[in-house]
Amino acid sequence: MTDFSVPQRMSPAAFFIIFIKMVKTLFGAVFVYNLADLGINGRDALVTIAVSIGVLIGASLILAAMAYFPKKYYIKDRSLIFSHGVLSRETTTVPLDRIHSLRTKQGIWYRLLGMRGIVVDTLASKGEELELILDEPDWQSLISFIERGESGTTVSAHEPPPYNPTSTMRFGYKNLIMDALCQNHLKGMALFGGVLALANDFVNNITEETVETIFTYSESFFESLMVSTLRLAVFLAAIYGIILILWLANAILRYGDMTLVYDNRLLTFTHGLLSRSSCRFAFDKICTIWVKRNYLEKKLGLCTLALRQALNATAMKENENLKLYSRDISAFFLAWWLGKGYDDASTIAEAKSGRGAAIRAMLPDLPIIVVATIIFISFDLYIWLLLPAAYFVASLLMGISAMRHSRIVLKDEYLIVHGGRLAEIDNYIKYGDVEVVRIRRSPFSRLTRRVTLSIATSGSAFSIASLRDDEARQIYEFILANSGIKP
Repeated sequence: MTDFSVPQRMSPAAFFIIFIKMVKTLFGAVFVYNLADLGINGRDALVTIAVSIGVLIGASLILAAMAYFPKKYYIKDRSLIFSHGVLSRETTTVPLDRIHSLRTKQGIWYRLLGMRGIVVDTLASKGEELELILDEPDWQSLISFIERGESGTTVSAHEPPPYNPTSTMRFGYKNLIMDALCQNHLKGMALFGGVLALANDFVNNITEETVETIFTYSESFFESLMVSTLRLAVFLAAIYGIILILWLANAILRYGDMTLVYDNRLLTFTHGLLSRSSCRFAFDKICTIWVKRNYLEKKLGLCTLALRQALNATAMKENENLKLYSRDISAFFLAWWLGKGYDDASTIAEAKSGRGAAIRAMLPDLPIIVVATIIFISFDLYIWLLLPAAYFVASLLMGISAMRHSRIVLKDEYLIVHGGRLAEIDNYIKYGDVEVVRIRRSPFSRLTRRVTLSIATSGSAFSIASLRDDEARQIYEFILANSGIKP
């Protein structure tokens, strides 16, 4: 077991990984653009390319050395101490019991060299407190120190770790693929746009004649499509198929070969087909369990699940967090976090949203519908008014669905905030994790007797609109009494 009692640097393999990162950064930011503007042929071009490669490697070595050699880390008095900086030396001290998030990543180079990148966050950090690149023995030693420091036991390199039996769960590709296909595939438009962006340099470098030829061909192509509804349908189906393939490939590459190692205190997920990543969730740092089931997921016995932790100043965006696409195993995580008898807890109070929740769900769509209607009328395209009309009907149906899903249920030890427009979303929260609860009244509340109840934890926030005033007040008082928040 590695002794972290004295300051030490990362292994030489870490220097090589940092060097590769610097090469990628400089290559993407400078080198490609210089080559695109060379306009040189023959020997001069080869000389210029050779010089550029030499400058790229030399600059990368210098930057890698500046990032590698000044960095040292060690453990002292239950704290992880990290010294860094070239011109001005800085020392960061993170108490082991204050570590909030511990994530790892293993890209291609990491895996070839047997290394692992470690990111350590605290709630007070404005960024990543620590980012270390360690080999597997050092990583195992460090995680042992951190876990014992979190539990409050004396940290020593010469003592064996306490016995804590663990279990392993594996997630198969079948459920991942099925659940990924059940998602909103329009999110794949972002991936489709990213692929199109890769062709941007090519488009910028082609001649004006080629551009004119492409536009002429495209114009005639789309005119022929408009003549035949079947051809238009085939074209749209092809685009949708490309988006679907990209979406599915993204899910497999990111979440493939997922493994969960767990005990009564920690959940550690390892996932990724090419680049391996890990996410570590401590029992006492989870503030919300989010469970989503759309129509297809419910029919196929699947669900999408996420564990929410407290957010620091630079927390990842929601769509970048770990989501589990699998069979419906929400009962396992809820029993682990809330207790095995969570499902038998009696309901203390419940409040459902009224029609105001449907109107609120439709508000983002109304400006689009109005603008599209005005444009079509202005250009006498009355037949195209069917599009905003269909969009309005779809928005109305989703608003009604959101109204039916929107409610809050209070149990003995926890509460559930239900929501979702099409899919049913259940958010499970412990009373002790609630940090803010408030009632908001609109100018129409005196007439409708409806208010909005807002609840926030350290990592999530919820609003339940159009609740009856008396029911919202009852729930408000009960949450205050059970969460220890002073009114």
